[in-house]
Amino acid sequence: MTFWIIIAVITLIVCLVGFYPLFRKNTLEATHQRDLLNKTFYLHRLKETEREVDEGIIEDHSQTQLELQQSLLEDIPETATAPSESKTVIHKAWFIPLFIGVAAISTASYFTVGSWQATSMIEMTHKKLDYFYERIKDEETNPLSEAELNQFAIALRAELQENPTNAKGWFMLGQVGMAKDDGQLAYESYGKAAQLEPKNLQYKSSYAQLLMLSQDKADKEKGKVLLKELIREDHTNLDALSMLAFNAFEEEDFKMAAMTWGMMLKLIPEDNPRRKTVEKSIDMAMQMMKAQETPPPAPEKK
Repeated sequence: MTFWIIIAVITLIVCLVGFYPLFRKNTLEATHQRDLLNKTFYLHRLKETEREVDEGIIEDHSQTQLELQQSLLEDIPETATAPSESKTVIHKAWFIPLFIGVAAISTASYFTVGSWQATSMIEMTHKKLDYFYERIKDEETNPLSEAELNQFAIALRAELQENPTNAKGWFMLGQVGMAKDDGQLAYESYGKAAQLEPKNLQYKSSYAQLLMLSQDKADKEKGKVLLKELIREDHTNLDALSMLAFNAFEEEDFKMAAMTWGMMLKLIPEDNPRRKTVEKSIDMAMQMMKAQETPPPAPEKK
């Protein structure tokens, strides 16, 4: 309702500006006033000439009087018409149908090319949010299509616009972003979820892992801080330990990488196939560390 009131006010302002001439007074009134001024000036000048004749300044009174009459006739139009109030009223009466016409054209244009269709579509998609939450329960056996992911993202955005403090919704939008390979969407959504619920380890872990994948050094440093916080809060968090170990290996801190993978090895059960991968990673880190500590051979003397 507020939207249409605003539109009506804007249309009224446009019409007042565009049709301003309809409210102007008739130009005949100004002409009539000018004629009265000319006649007054003529009578005043006529009295002056009579006084100047008596004083002997002017000798030919008839000629002077004739010149004054000729000057007056040149300023007065041949056909003088009295100002008509009815014409002004008629002009003003045209404003109402013109205003209605402009409003009708504007409304028709909005319904033809306006954004109401997109708004209506968003509202319809928003109503399907519960369906999408149920739908993702079968994600492993029946994954969402690209079209469904797009609709799910739109529904979540609409929900978060109404409830911006919904951390669960932000985290879900981040997961949708990951599924769509939209890194920017995932980055912003995971960050918002972690900001709203900083004690939620799942939100913090997902955000930290995404930061560690960034090419920006500032993002990586922020991710390392979050991972260390996660390990302090939960020293059994294998994902956090794994990300820190790989980061240390990339930075050629092989000793820290081997120590971190060693911590992981203590937490992984004996029958878990992941142990072999971690053991190989430790061996590689140890070899690189020894190579790093071994001094290069001295150049042969010629």
